[in-house]
Amino acid sequence: MKVIAFDPSKSTGWAFWDTAKDHSSIECGVFEMPKGADHYYTSDQIGLKVKDMIRSLIARGAKPDFAVLEEQSLAKIGNTSADAMIYPWVATSAIVSTLANFGIPYGTLPAVTWRVSFFGRGFKPPLDTKGKKDWKKAAVAACEQMSIALPPQKAINHNAAEACALAICCHIKDMKLHARRYEPALMALRMQRNERPAGDLFGSAA
Repeated sequence: MKVIAFDPSKSTGWAFWDTAKDHSSIECGVFEMPKGADHYYTSDQIGLKVKDMIRSLIARGAKPDFAVLEEQSLAKIGNTSADAMIYPWVATSAIVSTLANFGIPYGTLPAVTWRVSFFGRGFKPPLDTKGKKDWKKAAVAACEQMSIALPPQKAINHNAAEACALAICCHIKDMKLHARRYEPALMALRMQRNERPAGDLFGSAA
């Protein structure tokens, strides 16, 4: 099956993967916004970029069967800046509405959930210069180890790396659907995963 994944933010990471192929075949990138882009413009442009991307995939016979987004949480209120919370939400809304218009089923995964599946339980990421867990650096390193071609810009390639991780974790049981009509698509995705040969990286993911 063909999966598209998004890490929504002002610089939204995206990844496209045909799950019948090796992880190294994943295509990825980042939807960049101008420095002064406000919330309205960001939503406007991300919606257009997702539309163009899906049309391009359809033109080459690769319409996504399922989409995965990192889930946004209201628990961040009070713990982060307004912009750091609002941009991911407006990006998410733009992506979701575009997916719905194309009839592409989607689900969401919280960061804490896909990280366990992608990195493995007990994994400890490196620390950044402030002594905080650097999950972004860990995602980049993991993708490079799988020979996934990330964008060259070091300041934003982590967004693409995390989108790749979301695509790889598209089958996990904690996927949250926001419309019951998407249940058959998720079941088909999981069924295909269970039919993959033993020892395959995707099939053996936690």
